[in-house]
Amino acid sequence: MGLAIKGLNYTTLCYRLCLIYHAYNHLGTIKIDLTMYSWFRKAYRPLVLSNSLGLYKFIYNLALRFSYNREALLNWMLSPNN
Repeated sequence: MGLAIKGLNYTTLCYRLCLIYHAYNHLGTIKIDLTMYSWFRKAYRPLVLSNSLGLYKFIYNLALRFSYNREALLNWMLSPNN
């Protein structure tokens, strides 16, 4: 079945096993459900579109563009107090 059990406590493991046991006829639906997809080892999961995205499956936050006031910076650099 491919259930990932490493790192689970007893209560969580029992909950997942009971859920899978009661829905055994719908195991394919359980394996593609987004909330339960990570319960299974990768080799036993059905393929989904995000598997083929590789590097691009993560959303990158764009860095804010650096902006400055050129005139203020030049005045600050040329002031005698620096």
